[in-house]
Amino acid sequence: MSLTEAEAHQLAKNFLLGEHYESKIDFTNCQLIDKDNTQIYLLHGKITMRSRSPMSRFVSPKSANQYQFKIEIDAQQRNIVSYEII
Repeated sequence: MSLTEAEAHQLAKNFLLGEHYESKIDFTNCQLIDKDNTQIYLLHGKITMRSRSPMSRFVSPKSANQYQFKIEIDAQQRNIVSYEII
């Protein structure tokens, strides 16, 4: 059974939070595409990562910890194909 868009969002969110603990995930785009005869969900969004340094929370602007991300999920196999923090 193929992955739904909502399930793709949840899978991506769980994966990203596993890699970047206590981050905030906001999705901006989700597309189901064909890539090499495989259906892939391509998700884009913004991740706000928690600062690792206690001092930078007071000194750095919050936007300094915001990054764009791209993640690809195989809709049939339900696994992460690739991801990139930009």
